[in-house]
Amino acid sequence: MVDTNGKRYSQLWLTITLILGTFCTALTTNMLVTSYPTLMTKFSISSSTVQWLTTGALLVMGIMIPVSAWLLNNFSLRSVYTTALSCFLIGLIISYTAQNFQLILIGRLVQAVGIGITFPTIQTVLLVIYPPEKRGAMMGLGGIVIGLAPALGPTVSGWILDNASWRDLFGMMIPPVVIVLMMSIIFVRPVIPMKKSPIDAWAIAWSTIGFGTLLYGFSSVGQHGWGSSIVIISIIVGLIFIGLFVRREWPQKEPLLNIRLLKIPSFTIASMITALANTAMIGIQVVLPMYLQDVRGLSPLNSGLMILPGALLYGVISLISGRAYDKIGGRRLALMGMFLLTLGTLPFTMLTIHTPYTYIIMEYVVLMSGVALVAMPLTAASSVDLHGLQLSHGTAINSTMRQIMTSMGTAILGSVLTNVTNSGKPAKALLTSAPLAYRDQTYSAAITGFHAAFLVATELGIIGLIFACMVKKTQKAGDVQ
Repeated sequence: MVDTNGKRYSQLWLTITLILGTFCTALTTNMLVTSYPTLMTKFSISSSTVQWLTTGALLVMGIMIPVSAWLLNNFSLRSVYTTALSCFLIGLIISYTAQNFQLILIGRLVQAVGIGITFPTIQTVLLVIYPPEKRGAMMGLGGIVIGLAPALGPTVSGWILDNASWRDLFGMMIPPVVIVLMMSIIFVRPVIPMKKSPIDAWAIAWSTIGFGTLLYGFSSVGQHGWGSSIVIISIIVGLIFIGLFVRREWPQKEPLLNIRLLKIPSFTIASMITALANTAMIGIQVVLPMYLQDVRGLSPLNSGLMILPGALLYGVISLISGRAYDKIGGRRLALMGMFLLTLGTLPFTMLTIHTPYTYIIMEYVVLMSGVALVAMPLTAASSVDLHGLQLSHGTAINSTMRQIMTSMGTAILGSVLTNVTNSGKPAKALLTSAPLAYRDQTYSAAITGFHAAFLVATELGIIGLIFACMVKKTQKAGDVQ
């Protein structure tokens, strides 16, 4: 294989380097959730403050992903990727050595810059360096990174917190990131065609304000509620500036983000399916551990172990589904995957205080099997009608849609859980007069709240199944009938 400069490079080692680097960044996306109680006690901060470790990271990632297409088209892949990993490494060091919460947060935001670039980068590179007939298999391999790593996060963090310090959540990642950074200098080559274009400062400003405030609005729902002026104003401002961004970018010959690709039905439909599947998966990953810890009384480590079999199976099926896409195309995988996702989510709406753990594990396995059949194969399917420089823009749009919809979905699930639970809670006076009745009604309210949240996730699966029916029939990758 030769790069854009005509020099030979190792396709295998380039792929391995990108996979290892992105796995490191993806692993940290939701690791910190289980450390919240520890950090709140250590630094005497509130739950709303500590949640900025997640909210702030989402905001920065949402800002960086749309910019990634321009970076990849204007700078060499090695420069972009090593810069992303360097930012991630610097952020880890800042958080690892932090003496107060403010520095931990600053380090987390710097890490998010790297995460926001690596996610769309690996998808773009795999689509560029492999021919259409191999894209499914390679995207399946990429799916292990983007899907499996975050799923392993709660289990890894639970083990660390039980056996080491909260600092090790950041410190354990430093050595592997240093190794991958060195590998990037050696093995990452310029394989993406570059087309220099001037930076559009207004477009960056509009996208930053638009996507940033929109994600902030949805991320604030759990704390302030849907009726909060902060939430409403943030969402409205975000939509206005995204509208300005679209209006500016649509007629551009060399846009920051080529949103005209949304006019291609195969791209838009496949992107919607992957976004819906990811939203349902992340929503379950957020809500299910809360049920296991708050209702069933499991520790963070044990709740993480409950979802570990599903996470591991996700990695295995991602490889199989990628190869299956190369042979049978995306339509069958989309239908089967969204059906399994919905089938695996629906029983969660009937959980009780005494539901067997094996039942929960098996249903989560079915859910993750469905997501694995959809995630990366449909990302590959979205690229069927894209060519050249469109690939980097397409993966950036795909990642942006997934980021926004995931933020919206988790906000909706969280608000439904909170509102339904609070509306069913007994009056405080009952705690004194009939404590046992108060306990039973409190548990009943919590279970009802979880049922409602899981029902929303099921509805997302049904919507995704409808979109799956619209996927074009293909016999093999790149051969549309």
